Amino acid sequence: MRNETYHVAIDVGTTKVCTLVGRSDADGKLQVIGVGTVPSRGMKKGMVSNLSDVQQVIQSSLREAEAQAGIKIGSAYVGITGSHINYVNSRASLDNRRYNSPVGSSDMEQMSQACYADRTVPGDKVLHVIPRGYSVDGNWGIHDPTGMYASTVELESHVVIANQTSVDNLVEGLRRSGIKLRGLVLEPLASAEAVLSNDERDIGVVLVDMGGGTSDVSIFLEGNIWHTSVIPVGGFQLTRDISIAFTTFALAAEEAKLKYGHAIPGAVDPREDLRLPGFGNQTFSQISRQSLCEVIHERADELLRLILREVGNAGLDSVPPGGLVLTGGTSKLSGLEELASSIWPGPVRIGVPTASAWVPQDLEDPAFATALGLLYWDARHSRVGENGINGNGISKYSFLVKHWLNNLAHRVHT
Repeated sequence: MRNETYHVAIDVGTTKVCTLVGRSDADGKLQVIGVGTVPSRGMKKGMVSNLSDVQQVIQSSLREAEAQAGIKIGSAYVGITGSHINYVNSRASLDNRRYNSPVGSSDMEQMSQACYADRTVPGDKVLHVIPRGYSVDGNWGIHDPTGMYASTVELESHVVIANQTSVDNLVEGLRRSGIKLRGLVLEPLASAEAVLSNDERDIGVVLVDMGGGTSDVSIFLEGNIWHTSVIPVGGFQLTRDISIAFTTFALAAEEAKLKYGHAIPGAVDPREDLRLPGFGNQTFSQISRQSLCEVIHERADELLRLILREVGNAGLDSVPPGGLVLTGGTSKLSGLEELASSIWPGPVRIGVPTASAWVPQDLEDPAFATALGLLYWDARHSRVGENGINGNGISKYSFLVKHWLNNLAHRVHT
């Protein structure tokens, strides 16, 4: 149909690969028309470990989504995470400007580039330069100085940096699958778009996207991103702990975790037993469900305390008032919300993608937060004409990311 635009998002995770196809009309209303979800292979802790396997699972996911949507996919926005992701908070300024010259896009770009010019080394890849605030002639609290008259303009930003090799391997897997990269987006930023409210961002909130290989932390204050980090612990580590503790196969450990797992051992019947297959001549072993949950509890408790530590790493004296929001597939672990509430000094909730007309009911699941956030990212950029993405997947004008974070009144899913 005329005046329709297609959008594609690909979440290449450690446990699954998900491709979403969306279609927006002339009014900007977005509808998901294609979904392709397959078990992942070739990824470890968010990074490529086997390029051939990654290519195959991406292609399988693409075929499913293409069949549902009835289109051929050629390009996409893609999420990225992994322990190779780092960040730096930086400032840059433009001094001695002419008062009769308003701040323009070239000034904004110059400050963005200056924020990371002396903060990166060979092998680094800048993913995002996200403004935390501007000052005009010493007055902070400016959201966007574009068009304003000033002698001095200063930018404080949050710079997200990845390892070039890790980025190149992911991009190569996409290229081999026939996909042209439209942009790379840090996964917790995408997930935030799907599960956080404007109010939570404004008062301050900690979001943790709990995937298979990593748990991605992002802290928001006053509507802006304040801190990001990647903890290399996810659902796969829980499964591995079970496999080692009870000498069983990873597949059986995963099934036991999903079916019988609980983050609080005291919440399950101590008399309940289950059987797990063993290696070699050991056919099956019988264990108590409570012992299974004790293994899960130990790792989950450790992870939640690592997350709490990130508040201090962000330079904050106390947790943000908006509390903790857990999303991602691992957040669905039974009892995790209750365990987090016993550790976290503030409100805790599970982040489920916001119910709306454009999100199908079967995608209203924490496991799809990243993919849905990526799809919205694509749709919003297309709607306002911000497709300035170069071949490396970096925004042509990196300050435009600010509008995604602060201009949320213009959501496409209305």
